[in-house]
Amino acid sequence: MSLSDNQVRLEILQLLYNLASDNPSSLGVDRAIIQATLQISQQQMDDSVSFLEANGLVGLSRADGTKWTFAKITGDGLDVVDHKERYAEKYAFTQNETSQIQESKQQKFSKKDPNANFTELVTTSFKQASDQVLGSSKSNNDKSKIEKQLREFQKELTKAKKADLNSIQKDWNWLKKNAGFICPEVAPAVLETVRLILDLP
Repeated sequence: MSLSDNQVRLEILQLLYNLASDNPSSLGVDRAIIQATLQISQQQMDDSVSFLEANGLVGLSRADGTKWTFAKITGDGLDVVDHKERYAEKYAFTQNETSQIQESKQQKFSKKDPNANFTELVTTSFKQASDQVLGSSKSNNDKSKIEKQLREFQKELTKAKKADLNSIQKDWNWLKKNAGFICPEVAPAVLETVRLILDLP
């Protein structure tokens, strides 16, 4: 079951709201993390974020004329999340039932092993990534740099709810740029940490 556009708008706003509550000085949430956390297409994410920006509910950071890189909730966005019933007529997405979203999420993540705990997930993900680095054709110097970055990244993620989202985003972007081939292995641990930080179900 995929999320409707209205559900995606509400989820993005709620995700940004949770971050702002925990870390008001944050730049916002990286586009790649939003897309991966909600497991939606880039097109659906961009359309929803553009709608929220056009209505003054989120602010976007852009670099060198590229697509937006970070999204941050505005004061108006905070008010909409806090008082959904007040905005029901103006914004149809505020009428989405939380149960619909939860049901969709449960279906998405039902394949996950319910017995696998967080530490095991992080350890397994990073062991697989490390094995890939060692078996790659990268130079020994590059392998050492990637391994060092992986160790630092793993250390940050194991803080779970106390992990710093800005640090996670920087580490994730570094990996995408310098060792993108291991991102699929590391992604599950990153996404689970983001969910824990933002109190997502």
